[in-house]
Amino acid sequence: MMNKQKVAQTGNLPQFYRQRFLIAMIQVFHNKLSKTDLMKFLFLYNQIYRESKKIYFFVPYQYGPFSFQAYADIRRLTELGLITGDESLNSNTAELYLTLLEKSDQIYLQEFYKIYKSYSGDNLIRFIYTNYPYYASKSEIRERIGTNLVKESSIESLNIDAIYSLGYEGITVDEYLNALVQKDIKTVIDVRKNPISMKYGFSKKTLENALVKLDIKYLHIPELGIESKDRQELSTLESYNTLFDSYEKDVLSQSDVYVQKIVSEFKDQKRIVLTCFEKDHHYCHRSRICNLIESRYGIPTKHL
Repeated sequence: MMNKQKVAQTGNLPQFYRQRFLIAMIQVFHNKLSKTDLMKFLFLYNQIYRESKKIYFFVPYQYGPFSFQAYADIRRLTELGLITGDESLNSNTAELYLTLLEKSDQIYLQEFYKIYKSYSGDNLIRFIYTNYPYYASKSEIRERIGTNLVKESSIESLNIDAIYSLGYEGITVDEYLNALVQKDIKTVIDVRKNPISMKYGFSKKTLENALVKLDIKYLHIPELGIESKDRQELSTLESYNTLFDSYEKDVLSQSDVYVQKIVSEFKDQKRIVLTCFEKDHHYCHRSRICNLIESRYGIPTKHL
């Protein structure tokens, strides 16, 4: 058996802990997991053993809980030749990757296998739908699985209609998408000048594709953005506010047609969100857009 040092020398050791965990789970299940079962087991493990420090985050999707990040990792690990297979995923370094995990995960993953090894396919999905009904809220197979087993979801559809705002700084794409689903958002309006991100999931094409799969519309209004070069020297809230004051004067005051586009989308969809990078809306120009819309049109705005 290869030791850890030899594996590291190959240069193929996955970059992220979550990727090592993913391979370890495949191996612990003796290379007999389909992609669908792997996704469901990753979800279940995180819910049971990783509630406070999750390895992956999940959103309600066509067949239940789904992680866009985990799916991207599966593709990446396949490209690296570390896992193979379509129907059944395979790896040939079973014990090794388990030893690369934190001690607690080594213990819990083996325990998890003993408890859930008999689950697969529909009975695994049925178990998850029954115990985590929120993640069945967008399922396309509820009838086949048994709708009587699925309780009401926790999507907050009764919240007040509003224009929300949300930045993706510090969260994964799955956490971001889940926040939208929970608020029953119908349209995401991207107000970045250049919708490109080094962070997985947030460049325009990738984000739009994920949103469409969740039945959420995507609109990009670059005319309401700020050039990235104008932000580079900012460090304090005061410096940001100085920039945003200029933004209101030079951009927003000349952008009635684009602001009206947001208002029209709200009137049509009722629950929309303005999105950009910054977590704290005070450090993002989307706050000024919200302020203008609320004062001019009386539409409530909320920052997530």
